Order: sequence, then structure tokens, then C-alpha cells
Amino acid sequence: MTEKILIILLPLIFLGTFITRNIIVKARTRQTIRASDPVITATIILTNLCIFITIISTYSNYWYKFMGVILFLRSPVISYVGLCIFGISIVTGYFFSGQLKQSWRIGVHKNQKIELIQNGVYAYIRNPYFLSYYAMFFGLFLVRPSFVMTVLVIVTIAVYHRMVLKEESYLLTTHGNKYEEYKNRTGRYFPCFFKRNHY
Repeated sequence: MTEKILIILLPLIFLGTFITRNIIVKARTRQTIRASDPVITATIILTNLCIFITIISTYSNYWYKFMGVILFLRSPVISYVGLCIFGISIVTGYFFSGQLKQSWRIGVHKNQKIELIQNGVYAYIRNPYFLSYYAMFFGLFLVRPSFVMTVLVIVTIAVYHRMVLKEESYLLTTHGNKYEEYKNRTGRYFPCFFKRNHY
């Protein structure tokens, strides 16, 4: 029963933190936060689909079997580990988005030039916020591991990665050498201390 409550409660908290961040930044900047981009639309649809499939698989064994259960990963312990990862990803995601301050945006806004944040966790990683999303999708997968969720999570992360590449390309165009230097000393998703040019 606790599992069923959490799988409803956590997505609501996730949505609440996301909306709250958007409202705060929009109120401070008086600018549009979400860009009009089909890639962003795709990420929203896929994210909601990941959450929906996890919820319906949790509440209905029939639908879960229909998704193609991965039996060797199916256990209460793994499921609760997934919920913990989901919860942690919400907290870290909200923290990482907060570190961007007024530079928080969803997608590329070509008519807005935002400050390049290079402190806090962003001194080491360029996209920690997206990393928190990837952790969330992995957590959702562990709650009810299935072949359908495997494919969906892979596709979802691939689309998010496409958005990351698009944003990085825009930041390079906007900030030029400043961003190039920043890129050379940071990792895209993980810190890299031993190479100057890295992934």
C-alpha cells in the first residue's frame, strides 16, 4: 500500500517543484521560461508516459504483465530502491535548477541572452539538472521493470540528450570563447578531472 501511495505522491511532488521553479523565475525575470520547440514537447510527452506506465503497472498486474515483466529485477526491495532514487532525483533536480537562478530556462530562447552559470555544481558539470532526470527515469524503471519501460526510458533519455546538445550548441554560439573554456574544464554529465577535452 505504501508503494502505491508513493508512486502517486512522488510524481505530484515532482510536478509541484517543476511548476514552482518556473513561476519563481518567470516572476523575477518577466520572461518566457519554456521555449517553443518540438523536442521539448517530445520530452514532456515521454516523461509523462514513463510516469503513467509506472503508475498503471503498479496498480494493475494485468497491465504490468502486458508490458513484459523482467522477472529477475522484480522484487519489493528493488521497487523501493527505485522509489528512493525517484525521490532523491526530485530533491537534487530542484536544487540544481535553483543554482541556475535567473538563468533557468526550458529549451533554447534565441531572443534571450542569459548569464552563463559556472559556480556551485555547475563548476564541475554542465548539465546536472538533466542528470537528475536520467536518475528519475532509472528509478521509475526499477519500480516496475519491464521491456516496454526499458525501451521507453532509452528513447526518453535519447530525446533529452538531443535537447542537451541543442542547448550546448546555442550556448557556444551565444557566449563564444567563454563557453568553450567552460566546456573544456567541465563534464557534460559527470565531473572529469583528468582531461581538458572530454565528454
